[in-house]
Parts: sequence; C-alpha cells; structure tokens
Amino acid sequence: MKVLEINSIQKEDGYIYYIHHYKAVAKVEVLSSIISIPISFTVETNPLGIRTVDLDPLPAKLDYPVIPITKAIKALIDKMAQEGTLPQV
Repeated sequence: MKVLEINSIQKEDGYIYYIHHYKAVAKVEVLSSIISIPISFTVETNPLGIRTVDLDPLPAKLDYPVIPITKAIKALIDKMAQEGTLPQV
C-alpha cells in the first residue's frame, strides 16, 4: 500500500483562522491497483505552533485495512502542510 498523491484539493470556508477544512481526492496504490478515495480533512494549528491533522472516516467500500491507509494519508497531508503546498484561499 502506498499513497501516490493527493489532488483536487479544495479549501472550504471556515470562520476560525487556525482551523482549515479541505476536501480532496487521494490516489492510493493497493495490491497493484490504483484507487481514488474522496477524503475530507482538517488541519489545525494550536497556539504553540503544533499542527494536528484530522481525517474524516474513509468510505467503507475499501478492500484494505483502513488504519494503514489513514496513517499514510495523514503523514502526506502533514508533509504538504509543512511545505506550504496546501491552498490557503
């Protein structure tokens, strides 16, 4: 299992400046096939600058354990937030 990319990232409107809500599509390679998973996630930065990534539950139709996919997607989102590649507007 490998997360190839997260694309079609759209930021949703929010009223709290340190919480950012996004919707996107994650492309994941699972057992020699590539599947696209619609995801929704939140990136929150606390007053000390520590970033927290929350991923909404994945669809139940996946034929692969959800926990490894969730961890890999969260790690990629955190890396993208650290690099500044997530949309800000």
